[in-house]
Amino acid sequence: MIDNDVAARPKPRRALLIAVAAVVVLGGLAVRTAFFSYASGDYRAFVSQWYEFIKQNGGFSALKYNFANYNTPYLYLLAILTHIPVPTLYGVKAISVLFDLVLAFFTYRIVALRYPGTWWPLLAGAIVLYLPTVVLNSAAWAQVDSAYSAFGVGGVYFVLRKRPWLACVFFGLAFAFKLQAVFFFPALLLFVLRKRVPWPALLLIPAVYLVLDVPALIVGANFGDLLKIYLSQSDTYDQLTLNAPNVYQYFGSVTSSSALRLGGIVVTGLILLALMIPVVVRKSELTPARIVLVSAISVTLVPYFLPAMHERYFYPADALSVIAAFYLPRRLWAFPILEQFASGFAYAPYLLNSRQGGPGGGFPGGPGGRRGSGFPGFPGGTGGRRGSFPGGTGAGGTRPGGTGAVGTGPGGTGAGGTTEPPGVNDPGHLLQRNTGAPQSGQSGQQFRPPGGANGGMTTGTVLVDFWILSTAMLAGLVLAVWAAVQDFRRDPSVASEAAPGPVTDPEPPVAAEAAPEPPTDLASQTAQEATAERESAAEPELAAEPAPERPEGSPE
Repeated sequence: MIDNDVAARPKPRRALLIAVAAVVVLGGLAVRTAFFSYASGDYRAFVSQWYEFIKQNGGFSALKYNFANYNTPYLYLLAILTHIPVPTLYGVKAISVLFDLVLAFFTYRIVALRYPGTWWPLLAGAIVLYLPTVVLNSAAWAQVDSAYSAFGVGGVYFVLRKRPWLACVFFGLAFAFKLQAVFFFPALLLFVLRKRVPWPALLLIPAVYLVLDVPALIVGANFGDLLKIYLSQSDTYDQLTLNAPNVYQYFGSVTSSSALRLGGIVVTGLILLALMIPVVVRKSELTPARIVLVSAISVTLVPYFLPAMHERYFYPADALSVIAAFYLPRRLWAFPILEQFASGFAYAPYLLNSRQGGPGGGFPGGPGGRRGSGFPGFPGGTGGRRGSFPGGTGAGGTRPGGTGAVGTGPGGTGAGGTTEPPGVNDPGHLLQRNTGAPQSGQSGQQFRPPGGANGGMTTGTVLVDFWILSTAMLAGLVLAVWAAVQDFRRDPSVASEAAPGPVTDPEPPVAAEAAPEPPTDLASQTAQEATAERESAAEPELAAEPAPERPEGSPE
């Protein structure tokens, strides 16, 4: 096994390690370029529109307007992108891919604490870099879940390094990028309660959030709007789940329920308390392996039981499940497999059948859009027709069975979108599982360039039923919780902080009080040697009791 052979393996040479790492990174970038031409519905409806608004309103000065539902750090990056001569789609995806590399780097560093001077850290980083969900999230979806996940995993790394203040800076960066950074917070609370992180360090999290808002405030942004950005996000969806492989997939046709939403929040809190209270009461030591395990459980459990979760919200669990498997390989080798199976196939309904028509004609009489893009191997919708002037309408892009919606511009109001007959017209970009229903095109927005909006988009390809995916995710979570319970039950020092006992101190206390006198004769020497042999034979049992899979050379 990994644990026993580390010391015996030859250490990689630094030059060779750098060369192999470079090949891994270049290969990861090459894989991602295969998806760069695909424009997802989220990119068309949101990110590309934010980019255009920033570009048309003076770059950074556009941040004084309330035009996006993301916090300012990501908008800063889009503002910088407007000054770089690259295609918008490629530039947006390059931002996300950059954070993929940061995530892989912190994966490498955390596993290097467990296996210093070996190839295992590079293997762990490579696995995370090539995970299907990590590749698709940035290169195909153009999402930026890698940003908050990279900073969150970086926070875990600095907790392991016993640098709690810097850890909270990284947790603050994660929270400033996306609200989903709260998935790390139950683990952070336990770190505070077990004194791995001091309470005052938590103030750095809101401080980082506020400091990163300063540039937007300087150009005239409303402070209240910046503080309320996450509150507005939490009210966006009322569905129990948005293709997330979690507990709400078991409720079948029940897609929205205020009682279930409230109950889910309460149940999530109770489960977290039930897991944390024994650790706090017993004053269990947080070894490096336990810190990693607690973090992995936190980012998996919270989106599994909270309502209104997207499939992408298991992104930090994608990475931390791999790291946890390297820390406890004999117990958790199946954890990342189950987690990635559930998380990866949950992407399919949106990505594999996300085919969208091109934009409608512009004002006055502008040309229709080109053919819409589809996921590699899937055709896109046809482009929109030329707009008319004056007072005309720009026709939306078409796809089999439906016409896309058209935006509003000075040339007149566009025609409304239609869906395939009959179907569920969901205003969101995702539908509940197994409906297979198409959606209408996105309607025009105030900051959209005049003319028709994109054509319609259809989703619904389910490769694996979601109750199977939810069961796989639950199995991985239960496996991780079971491993944690078993590890904490073997804790050698319930009250070790008060007075170290023989379990935590391998050397018998008597040996420290007085050195044995030299033997006066052969008989006494033989008796003394026999006594020493019996004592030394008993010592490994004491030393072997605490966590046999504890990292060698890890900071404590």
